[in-house]
Amino acid sequence: MAEGNTDKHSVAMSEKNSSEHEMNEPGKTDAELIKSYLRKTDLHLLPLTFAMYFLSVIDRNNIGNAKAAGMDTHLGLHGQQFNWIISAFFFTYIFCEVPSNILLKKFGARVWLPLLAVCWSILVACMAAAKSYETLVVVRVLMGVFEAGYVPGFIYMTSFWYTRRQQGPRIALFFSAGVFAGIWAGPLAARLQSINGALLGYQYIFIIEASMTVLVALLMVLVLQDYPSTARFLSPAERAAAQRMLEADRALSPHAQYSTRQVIKALGDWTVWAYAIIFWAAATGGATQAIFGPTLIKAMGYTSTRAQV
Repeated sequence: MAEGNTDKHSVAMSEKNSSEHEMNEPGKTDAELIKSYLRKTDLHLLPLTFAMYFLSVIDRNNIGNAKAAGMDTHLGLHGQQFNWIISAFFFTYIFCEVPSNILLKKFGARVWLPLLAVCWSILVACMAAAKSYETLVVVRVLMGVFEAGYVPGFIYMTSFWYTRRQQGPRIALFFSAGVFAGIWAGPLAARLQSINGALLGYQYIFIIEASMTVLVALLMVLVLQDYPSTARFLSPAERAAAQRMLEADRALSPHAQYSTRQVIKALGDWTVWAYAIIFWAAATGGATQAIFGPTLIKAMGYTSTRAQV
Protein backbone atom coordinates (compact mmCIF):
# COMPACT_ATOMS: atom_id res chain seq x y z
CA MET A 1 0.00 0.00 0.00
CA ALA A 2 2.83 2.38 0.93
CA GLU A 3 4.64 1.54 -2.32
CA GLY A 4 1.45 2.30 -4.29
CA ASN A 5 1.12 5.68 -2.61
CA THR A 6 4.78 6.44 -3.30
CA ASP A 7 4.35 5.49 -6.99
CA LYS A 8 1.32 7.74 -7.32
CA HIS A 9 3.26 10.57 -5.71
CA SER A 10 6.21 10.01 -8.08
CA VAL A 11 3.90 10.12 -11.12
CA ALA A 12 2.24 13.28 -9.85
CA MET A 13 5.60 14.93 -9.20
CA SER A 14 6.89 13.91 -12.64
CA GLU A 15 3.83 15.47 -14.30
CA LYS A 16 4.28 18.59 -12.21
CA ASN A 17 7.98 18.76 -13.09
CA SER A 18 7.21 18.42 -16.80
CA SER A 19 4.75 21.27 -16.57
CA GLU A 20 7.14 23.46 -14.60
CA HIS A 21 10.04 22.56 -16.87
CA GLU A 22 8.14 24.26 -19.67
CA MET A 23 7.98 27.40 -17.51
CA ASN A 24 11.75 27.58 -16.96
CA GLU A 25 13.00 31.13 -16.72
CA PRO A 26 14.17 32.27 -20.17
CA GLY A 27 17.91 32.02 -20.73
CA LYS A 28 18.62 30.13 -17.48
CA THR A 29 20.15 26.68 -17.47
CA ASP A 30 19.51 24.06 -14.79
CA ALA A 31 22.93 24.83 -13.28
CA GLU A 32 22.02 28.50 -12.92
CA LEU A 33 18.64 27.65 -11.43
CA ILE A 34 20.24 25.27 -8.91
CA LYS A 35 22.79 27.92 -7.95
CA SER A 36 19.97 30.38 -7.33
CA TYR A 37 17.99 27.71 -5.46
CA LEU A 38 20.89 26.91 -3.12
CA ARG A 39 21.59 30.57 -2.41
CA LYS A 40 17.98 31.29 -1.49
CA THR A 41 17.60 28.08 0.50
CA ASP A 42 20.78 28.70 2.48
CA LEU A 43 19.64 32.23 3.37
CA HIS A 44 16.23 31.03 4.53
CA LEU A 45 17.22 27.86 6.40
CA LEU A 46 20.71 28.21 7.80
CA PRO A 47 20.98 31.50 9.77
CA LEU A 48 18.05 30.85 12.11
CA THR A 49 18.71 27.13 12.56
CA PHE A 50 22.36 28.01 13.31
CA ALA A 51 21.25 30.62 15.87
CA MET A 52 18.83 28.17 17.46
CA TYR A 53 21.49 25.49 17.90
CA PHE A 54 23.76 28.15 19.42
CA LEU A 55 21.01 28.92 21.95
CA SER A 56 20.18 25.24 22.45
CA VAL A 57 23.72 24.52 23.61
CA ILE A 58 23.67 27.55 25.90
CA ASP A 59 20.29 26.58 27.36
CA ARG A 60 21.29 23.02 28.20
CA ASN A 61 24.62 24.05 29.76
CA ASN A 62 23.78 27.34 31.47
CA ILE A 63 23.04 25.49 34.68
CA GLY A 64 26.82 25.30 35.10
CA ASN A 65 27.01 29.09 34.83
CA ALA A 66 24.13 29.36 37.29
CA LYS A 67 25.98 27.18 39.80
CA ALA A 68 29.04 29.42 39.59
CA ALA A 69 26.71 32.39 40.13
CA GLY A 70 25.48 30.93 43.43
CA MET A 71 22.47 28.77 42.57
CA ASP A 72 23.69 25.77 44.57
CA THR A 73 24.19 27.87 47.70
CA HIS A 74 20.80 29.58 47.37
CA LEU A 75 18.95 26.27 46.93
CA GLY A 76 21.01 24.35 49.47
CA LEU A 77 22.28 21.70 47.04
CA HIS A 78 24.76 19.25 48.53
CA GLY A 79 26.64 16.03 47.84
CA GLN A 80 25.91 14.52 44.42
CA GLN A 81 22.68 16.44 43.88
CA PHE A 82 24.07 18.80 41.25
CA ASN A 83 25.54 15.86 39.32
CA TRP A 84 22.14 14.12 39.27
CA ILE A 85 20.50 17.33 38.05
CA ILE A 86 22.91 17.35 35.12
CA SER A 87 22.41 13.64 34.35
CA ALA A 88 18.60 13.89 34.49
CA PHE A 89 18.62 15.79 31.19
CA PHE A 90 20.18 12.89 29.29
CA PHE A 91 17.83 10.18 30.60
CA THR A 92 15.11 11.43 28.26
CA TYR A 93 17.36 13.02 25.64
CA ILE A 94 18.64 9.57 24.61
CA PHE A 95 15.21 8.06 23.97
CA CYS A 96 13.29 10.99 22.46
CA GLU A 97 15.32 11.74 19.32
CA VAL A 98 13.69 9.17 17.01
CA PRO A 99 10.09 9.77 18.21
CA SER A 100 10.66 13.49 17.73
CA ASN A 101 11.65 13.00 14.09
CA ILE A 102 8.53 10.92 13.47
CA LEU A 103 6.46 13.83 14.76
CA LEU A 104 8.49 16.28 12.66
CA LYS A 105 7.54 14.28 9.58
CA LYS A 106 3.89 14.61 10.54
CA PHE A 107 3.80 18.30 11.49
CA GLY A 108 6.64 19.72 9.39
CA ALA A 109 9.88 21.43 10.45
CA ARG A 110 8.36 24.92 10.30
CA VAL A 111 6.01 24.03 13.17
CA TRP A 112 7.85 21.29 15.03
CA LEU A 113 11.34 22.77 15.48
CA PRO A 114 10.13 26.14 16.85
CA LEU A 115 7.63 24.32 19.08
CA LEU A 116 10.44 22.27 20.61
CA ALA A 117 12.45 25.44 21.21
CA VAL A 118 9.58 27.27 22.90
CA CYS A 119 8.91 24.28 25.18
CA TRP A 120 12.50 23.88 26.33
CA SER A 121 12.95 27.64 26.79
CA ILE A 122 9.91 27.74 29.08
CA LEU A 123 11.55 25.00 31.14
CA VAL A 124 14.83 26.94 31.25
CA ALA A 125 12.92 29.93 32.63
CA CYS A 126 11.26 27.62 35.16
CA MET A 127 14.70 26.81 36.61
CA ALA A 128 14.89 30.44 37.73
CA ALA A 129 11.81 29.82 39.89
CA ALA A 130 12.89 26.40 41.20
CA LYS A 131 13.03 26.14 44.99
CA SER A 132 14.34 22.61 45.46
CA TYR A 133 16.57 19.86 44.13
CA GLU A 134 13.55 17.75 43.15
CA THR A 135 12.08 20.55 41.04
CA LEU A 136 15.33 20.99 39.13
CA VAL A 137 15.51 17.26 38.40
CA VAL A 138 11.97 17.23 36.98
CA VAL A 139 12.63 20.32 34.86
CA ARG A 140 15.86 18.88 33.46
CA VAL A 141 14.14 15.57 32.61
CA LEU A 142 11.50 17.48 30.63
CA MET A 143 14.14 19.64 28.95
CA GLY A 144 15.75 16.47 27.62
CA VAL A 145 12.44 15.48 25.98
CA PHE A 146 12.27 18.67 23.93
CA GLU A 147 15.94 19.39 23.24
CA ALA A 148 16.40 15.83 21.97
CA GLY A 149 14.56 16.53 18.74
CA TYR A 150 16.31 19.66 17.52
CA VAL A 151 19.60 18.34 16.10
CA PRO A 152 18.19 15.19 14.44
CA GLY A 153 15.27 17.29 13.25
CA PHE A 154 17.57 19.76 11.51
CA ILE A 155 19.54 16.96 9.85
CA TYR A 156 16.34 15.25 8.73
CA MET A 157 15.00 18.53 7.37
CA THR A 158 18.11 19.11 5.24
CA SER A 159 17.52 15.78 3.48
CA PHE A 160 14.46 17.34 1.83
CA TRP A 161 16.39 20.36 0.57
CA TYR A 162 19.89 19.19 -0.33
CA THR A 163 21.66 16.29 -1.98
CA ARG A 164 23.84 14.14 0.24
CA ARG A 165 26.97 15.92 -0.98
CA GLN A 166 25.41 19.32 -0.29
CA GLN A 167 24.29 18.31 3.20
CA GLY A 168 27.81 17.71 4.53
CA PRO A 169 29.20 21.27 4.63
CA ARG A 170 25.90 22.68 5.85
CA ILE A 171 25.64 20.22 8.73
CA ALA A 172 29.28 21.00 9.61
CA LEU A 173 28.43 24.71 9.68
CA PHE A 174 25.42 23.95 11.86
CA PHE A 175 27.53 22.08 14.43
CA SER A 176 30.05 24.92 14.53
CA ALA A 177 27.34 26.89 16.34
CA GLY A 178 28.05 24.69 19.35
CA VAL A 179 31.66 25.88 19.35
CA PHE A 180 30.56 29.52 19.23
CA ALA A 181 28.18 28.81 22.10
CA GLY A 182 31.12 27.55 24.14
CA ILE A 183 33.00 30.77 23.41
CA TRP A 184 30.19 33.18 24.26
CA ALA A 185 28.23 31.36 26.98
CA GLY A 186 30.62 32.43 29.74
CA PRO A 187 30.91 36.14 28.91
CA LEU A 188 27.14 36.32 28.37
CA ALA A 189 26.46 34.68 31.74
CA ALA A 190 28.95 37.01 33.44
CA ARG A 191 27.13 40.03 32.06
CA LEU A 192 23.69 38.72 32.97
CA GLN A 193 24.58 37.75 36.54
CA SER A 194 25.88 41.29 37.09
CA ILE A 195 22.43 42.83 36.52
CA ASN A 196 21.24 44.67 39.62
CA GLY A 197 17.55 44.03 40.10
CA ALA A 198 14.90 42.21 42.07
CA LEU A 199 16.20 38.77 41.09
CA LEU A 200 19.40 36.89 41.86
CA GLY A 201 22.16 36.82 39.26
CA TYR A 202 21.67 33.19 38.26
CA GLN A 203 17.93 33.79 37.76
CA TYR A 204 18.67 36.48 35.17
CA ILE A 205 20.86 33.97 33.32
CA PHE A 206 17.98 31.53 32.96
CA ILE A 207 15.24 34.05 32.16
CA ILE A 208 17.06 36.22 29.62
CA GLU A 209 18.67 33.32 27.76
CA ALA A 210 15.29 31.57 27.60
CA SER A 211 13.73 34.76 26.20
CA MET A 212 16.35 34.87 23.45
CA THR A 213 15.39 31.33 22.43
CA VAL A 214 11.69 32.20 22.24
CA LEU A 215 12.46 35.20 20.02
CA VAL A 216 14.43 33.09 17.53
CA ALA A 217 11.71 30.41 17.59
CA LEU A 218 9.10 32.98 16.57
CA LEU A 219 11.31 34.13 13.70
CA MET A 220 11.69 30.51 12.58
CA VAL A 221 7.92 30.15 12.29
CA LEU A 222 7.86 33.15 9.95
CA VAL A 223 10.88 32.21 7.81
CA LEU A 224 11.20 28.41 7.63
CA GLN A 225 9.46 26.36 4.94
CA ASP A 226 8.85 22.61 5.09
CA TYR A 227 9.74 21.49 1.55
CA PRO A 228 11.08 22.97 -1.70
CA SER A 229 7.80 22.13 -3.44
CA THR A 230 5.92 24.49 -1.10
CA ALA A 231 8.59 27.17 -0.57
CA ARG A 232 7.22 30.61 -1.35
CA PHE A 233 10.68 32.11 -1.79
CA LEU A 234 11.42 29.91 -4.83
CA SER A 235 10.23 30.47 -8.38
CA PRO A 236 8.40 27.62 -10.18
CA ALA A 237 11.49 27.05 -12.34
CA GLU A 238 13.74 26.80 -9.27
CA ARG A 239 11.37 24.35 -7.60
CA ALA A 240 11.31 22.17 -10.71
CA ALA A 241 15.11 22.23 -11.07
CA ALA A 242 15.54 21.37 -7.39
CA GLN A 243 13.11 18.47 -7.67
CA ARG A 244 15.06 17.03 -10.60
CA MET A 245 18.32 17.42 -8.69
CA LEU A 246 16.98 15.71 -5.57
CA GLU A 247 15.37 12.86 -7.50
CA ALA A 248 18.65 12.25 -9.33
CA ASP A 249 20.40 12.01 -5.96
CA ARG A 250 17.67 9.65 -4.69
CA ALA A 251 17.20 11.92 -1.70
CA LEU A 252 14.51 10.93 0.79
CA SER A 253 11.05 11.98 -0.30
CA PRO A 254 8.97 13.83 2.29
CA HIS A 255 6.11 11.45 1.39
CA ALA A 256 8.13 8.24 1.79
CA GLN A 257 6.93 5.78 4.43
CA TYR A 258 8.95 4.48 7.38
CA SER A 259 9.44 0.72 7.55
CA THR A 260 10.68 -1.56 10.31
CA ARG A 261 13.21 -3.02 7.89
CA GLN A 262 14.83 0.39 7.40
CA VAL A 263 15.21 0.85 11.15
CA ILE A 264 16.70 -2.63 11.62
CA LYS A 265 19.08 -2.07 8.71
CA ALA A 266 20.30 1.21 10.21
CA LEU A 267 20.79 -0.32 13.66
CA GLY A 268 22.75 -3.20 12.10
CA ASP A 269 25.18 -0.90 10.30
CA TRP A 270 28.50 -0.93 12.18
CA THR A 271 29.39 2.55 10.91
CA VAL A 272 26.38 3.98 12.76
CA TRP A 273 27.73 2.58 16.03
CA ALA A 274 31.27 3.71 15.21
CA TYR A 275 30.11 7.30 14.69
CA ALA A 276 28.02 7.07 17.86
CA ILE A 277 31.10 6.09 19.89
CA ILE A 278 33.16 8.89 18.33
CA PHE A 279 30.44 11.43 19.12
CA TRP A 280 30.07 10.09 22.67
CA ALA A 281 33.81 10.48 23.27
CA ALA A 282 33.85 14.03 21.95
CA ALA A 283 30.63 15.11 23.67
CA THR A 284 31.60 13.70 27.07
CA GLY A 285 34.65 15.91 27.36
CA GLY A 286 32.96 18.94 25.82
CA ALA A 287 29.87 18.78 28.01
CA THR A 288 31.92 18.23 31.17
CA GLN A 289 34.07 21.27 30.45
CA ALA A 290 31.08 23.44 29.55
CA ILE A 291 29.08 22.58 32.67
CA PHE A 292 31.76 22.19 35.33
CA GLY A 293 34.40 24.58 33.95
CA PRO A 294 33.09 27.73 35.68
CA THR A 295 32.81 25.91 39.03
CA LEU A 296 36.36 24.56 38.79
CA ILE A 297 37.76 27.99 37.95
CA LYS A 298 35.79 29.58 40.80
CA ALA A 299 37.27 26.98 43.18
CA MET A 300 40.74 28.29 42.27
CA GLY A 301 39.90 31.55 44.00
CA TYR A 302 38.42 33.66 41.21
CA THR A 303 35.19 35.59 41.62
CA SER A 304 32.09 34.08 40.02
CA THR A 305 32.10 36.78 37.33
CA ARG A 306 35.74 36.14 36.41
CA ALA A 307 35.13 32.38 36.47
CA GLN A 308 32.38 32.73 33.86
CA VAL A 309 34.67 34.58 31.45
